[in-house]
Amino acid sequence: MGKRYYCAYCDRSFKDDPEARKRHLSSLQHAKNRADHYNLYKDPEVILMEESAKTPCKRYLTVGDCAFGLGCRFSHYTPHMLWELQQLVDMKNASKLYAVPENGWPNPDDILKEYFENAESSSNTEVPNCSSWFRPLEVHDYSMLPPSLWPITSESLSDNLTFKEWG
Repeated sequence: MGKRYYCAYCDRSFKDDPEARKRHLSSLQHAKNRADHYNLYKDPEVILMEESAKTPCKRYLTVGDCAFGLGCRFSHYTPHMLWELQQLVDMKNASKLYAVPENGWPNPDDILKEYFENAESSSNTEVPNCSSWFRPLEVHDYSMLPPSLWPITSESLSDNLTFKEWG
């Protein structure tokens, strides 16, 4: 029967000889199928940039089908799909900010040791006076807040304060 060459991009096989293989690999249909295959694995940033630069395909958005398929020069993405793609790109970029460093995370024991060495050597034992409790502006107008909604201060954490009424 003879050897056959199978092209996975084009999903077809033909006689395996150098001339037939060269003719197939240089054909426009093979080049298009190969490009379509690799377009499926593009980065979301590249897809977003390319699709947002294109105008929407009227036929695809009205009928839901386009004769040109992936080769259409117009965008087949709806505004909602572009928004979702933008969210995906933003999440991907945000995850890069919290990526593990190349040399790995520092050893926690080393961090603790360094902290306590610095704490012993520094003579500054004052506690900074800054409020970490955020109270919305709407709550400032209420004078009779229940204790569960009071802002946390050093005075509120002392032992002499008792909560008898939680109203």
